[in-house]
Amino acid sequence: MKNSVVLASVVWVFPALCTAATPTIPVARASAVFAQAHALCSADAGHLWGISLCGPLMLADPHTGAAITNVPVPGAKRSGKFYRFTLSPNEPIANAPFEYKGIRFAQVTWPPEGSASQQAVNLMHESFHRVQPKLGFIVHGAANAHTMISGDPALDTKIGRIWLRGEIHALRTALTSTGETRKRALSDALEMRAYRHSILPSTVLPEHLLDIMEGLAESTGIDVGLPPARRIAYTLHDLKFVENAPSYARTFFFAIGPAYSELLDAVQPGWRHTVTLSTSLAGLAAHAYHISVVNPSAPEARAILMRYGGAAIERQETARAARQAIRDARFRAELVTGRTLRLPMQRFKISFNPSTLNRLGRYGSVYHRVTVSAPWGRISVSHGDALIDPKFSALTVAAPRTLSGRTLHGRGWVLRLSSNAKIISDPSKPGSFTVALRRSTAR
Repeated sequence: MKNSVVLASVVWVFPALCTAATPTIPVARASAVFAQAHALCSADAGHLWGISLCGPLMLADPHTGAAITNVPVPGAKRSGKFYRFTLSPNEPIANAPFEYKGIRFAQVTWPPEGSASQQAVNLMHESFHRVQPKLGFIVHGAANAHTMISGDPALDTKIGRIWLRGEIHALRTALTSTGETRKRALSDALEMRAYRHSILPSTVLPEHLLDIMEGLAESTGIDVGLPPARRIAYTLHDLKFVENAPSYARTFFFAIGPAYSELLDAVQPGWRHTVTLSTSLAGLAAHAYHISVVNPSAPEARAILMRYGGAAIERQETARAARQAIRDARFRAELVTGRTLRLPMQRFKISFNPSTLNRLGRYGSVYHRVTVSAPWGRISVSHGDALIDPKFSALTVAAPRTLSGRTLHGRGWVLRLSSNAKIISDPSKPGSFTVALRRSTAR
């Protein structure tokens, strides 16, 4: 999954709001998108991964719930070669793989956004996500699932960002160079990565999972969606976008993965056929370029960083940390110590934009575009603040002025309560509130 404008699969878009007369997606425009996807995956013909990326594709409008597919769906109305229907309000609509009526779709939000290149990459990125299970790229366990959603907060600390940006700068040099200059820059990127892992060991597993699950998806989107002459430029564009993102923990894989992938493509085109869930893309690149990675000492690592604009990076991240301290104080006053409304997250569905979230230390992450559905109803945050704790056990917003009615409005969010939900005092925080269900519903 990505940012709907630039990073073809990072953004999780809000669930649909169905209406009695849902506007349909124009067949002619949808047909062009289906034709583009089919042309791209047919041209690849299973070459990249050994299996075809062609298959069920769903276009869905997150504002209306209108959907159209290229394969039959139970209950859908046929319209020429395609099939129309309306998704229920609790079905997530996103650039993401989507199980519906027993069919695994590549779901893409409507209307298509971004440039023609971004749309092509997005289509093939999501088509790869659809076939990931067939390739053995399946993540098990609740802890890994949380990691896939949020990444590791250490990557958003000052030190994590400094060394990650150093790696990005070195990879940019490698991508735009050849011969020994490329090899030297790649070696520097790998050593800064090794040093970062040695001082922030908690990042190793989250990085690995997201390199495989998201980095490979984006690199597939680039290699299948674009001609060879445009792939490096697109990867550099991804690197720039990610470096400028407010949070790195769940976004940088969409650029780092493609960067290592493009470098691998240059010397070992069939490398993807050897990849498993345990494969390290950085390790593959080191092997392909005959680089022996040494974990540098702190002075050695800093000397490498200085070759890639390290002094400017350190100044920028010091200033950012100061601004972040002020911002975090506001978030704590609003969402931790202030009067709040807490929504338990049992049996929930979530969709969000990871490029806009902010870390709040031990309290979790503050989301500014997120939708959560659960037995108590659905909350949609479009331009406000919502805190989700590290264990994904609750979402917290500032309590609204009024708590009456089935629809509550706060600053930048709307909560629609189910018929079995009610607002009660929060027993864990006097003066604040939470949501409770009737006992039969809770069970």
